[in-house]
Amino acid sequence: MSKKKKIIVLASMVALLVLTGCLNYFLNRSNTQRADADNTTTYTDYFTASHADRDSSRTETVMYYEAIIGSEASSQEAKADAEKNLAALVASMETEQRLESLIKALGYDDCLVTVGTENINIILKSAALTDQEVAQVLDVIISETGKTASNVRIKPIDA
Repeated sequence: MSKKKKIIVLASMVALLVLTGCLNYFLNRSNTQRADADNTTTYTDYFTASHADRDSSRTETVMYYEAIIGSEASSQEAKADAEKNLAALVASMETEQRLESLIKALGYDDCLVTVGTENINIILKSAALTDQEVAQVLDVIISETGKTASNVRIKPIDA
């Protein structure tokens, strides 16, 4: 191969390498921007998905308890236990809904509250919380439920 052909091949390879680098840069940049947009959507959809999952799960549980209560094959003890558990679940659902409404009234776009036997967990749609904001949320939770601050977990999620 002549020297001139070698130079042309080498220059072509360098040009292709530069072109590949440029394409890689621009394609990765657009994918990163798309991924960032997807992360925002994920957190935005987090609250919607969590509420839907919780409602679906609760509906199934309520149907399960109602089936036990309505079944002639269930013992009186099983029916009484199902009625007790159903009443506790309904009370928990009402508490969660009331707390979510009160917290949203403080100015938060969205929140998710789960009430357990011991603890209450609150996930707020917020970048960060000041001490005053935490105190406001704690005040609502404590005054509505009688739980102590040590039983309340508050987690902000940047949406």
